[in-house]
Amino acid sequence: MNKSSYNNFTVYKSKSDERYSFIYADFDRPDKFIKGFVEYVFEEKNLLSYTKNLTGIEFTPGKKEYVKLYKNISYFLNEELEKISLTNIDEDLKKILSDEYDCSIDGSKFIIQKDKVGKIGEYIFHLILSDYFEYTCIIPKFKLTTNRNMSVFGIDALFYDSVNSEILFGESKFSKNINNGINLINKSLTNYEHQISEEFLLVLSNDIYELDSKFSDKFQSSIDCCCSFDEFIETGEIKSIVIPIFIAHGGQPEDDVKKILNAFDDVKVKVINSLETKYLFISLPVIDKEKFLEYAIRMAVKKQNEYKAKCS
Repeated sequence: MNKSSYNNFTVYKSKSDERYSFIYADFDRPDKFIKGFVEYVFEEKNLLSYTKNLTGIEFTPGKKEYVKLYKNISYFLNEELEKISLTNIDEDLKKILSDEYDCSIDGSKFIIQKDKVGKIGEYIFHLILSDYFEYTCIIPKFKLTTNRNMSVFGIDALFYDSVNSEILFGESKFSKNINNGINLINKSLTNYEHQISEEFLLVLSNDIYELDSKFSDKFQSSIDCCCSFDEFIETGEIKSIVIPIFIAHGGQPEDDVKKILNAFDDVKVKVINSLETKYLFISLPVIDKEKFLEYAIRMAVKKQNEYKAKCS
């Protein structure tokens, strides 16, 4: 296992394949860890980079910047919790969902009352893919919402590797432990080929959305001439794709990082559309999911009020 430093993270990487665990500073001191990590997550430069590919910029305060920050952080503070109904789920998945969310049963429907942590998890996923791995975001997923109460449809992260000319279709989970996260990932991967096809039709092919210029320069002409992802693979000469898997999860300081990385053995990887399908596994221990969320939401509200005052 290799070990390196990145910002205030210690990054552990498996020697055999693309498995990473990002441990933020002071992980052995839970209260200080959560405070420091949440402050990092909501740094101004990170919030600004979520809307555009501005990784590495210095934050220059001004009214325009504070208005943008206010709008960005408001995304995490939806007015009410969203409710999603599911049918035809097995008992094992029902148990995991009940462990992760507030759930109820309405007739034949299993109602999941999701919290805001999913959006925050996707945002952290975005930061790591952009800043550490230096991939290019094709379009930030939060731009696909029309109100703060809705869940973004489809793939959680859509990125482009210009060096290898590969598209990344990312999936993220925020769970109480790594095993719950992997079980939820496996549920998502069951229909992932279909989800990617839908992503092509609803996002990549949608003229309304402004996609990253590097990606558009390479693929827009092919996208415009293709009716399906299968056709796009051939026309765009796509040889391989990458599926980044991100799990932010509870875990104690004494947990063995090697065991965390080995837990990814249980991910049921799939080949997508007969392409070479590469997987990138990312673990982010946060010690306690509920405490992290509580502190993060309080921090977001505080920041929102600060930015609103500075916009005036």
